[in-house]
Amino acid sequence: MNVKVRFYSYDIEFKFENFVEFPVAPAVGDEVNLISFFKHKTSERQDYTKRMEDHYLYENAVVVERTWCNDLENNEVYLLVQLKYKKKK
Repeated sequence: MNVKVRFYSYDIEFKFENFVEFPVAPAVGDEVNLISFFKHKTSERQDYTKRMEDHYLYENAVVVERTWCNDLENNEVYLLVQLKYKKKK
């Protein structure tokens, strides 16, 4: 059973509203790379890649905080994860 995960970061703003499905919930300290969850050659993927380049950020990020959320309006449970990206030198 996959886990629905939504992300936020103070390093970059995510413009997608959807969740990403993980086979296992990422834990604090885990490293994730969201690019693999975007469909190839889509505007969403290109936009994400461009923003990462504009902010000089590596695509991998570390999970620094996580909170389980229950969206009563949509009747769904998901994991809200804060990511910390590393700046390129």
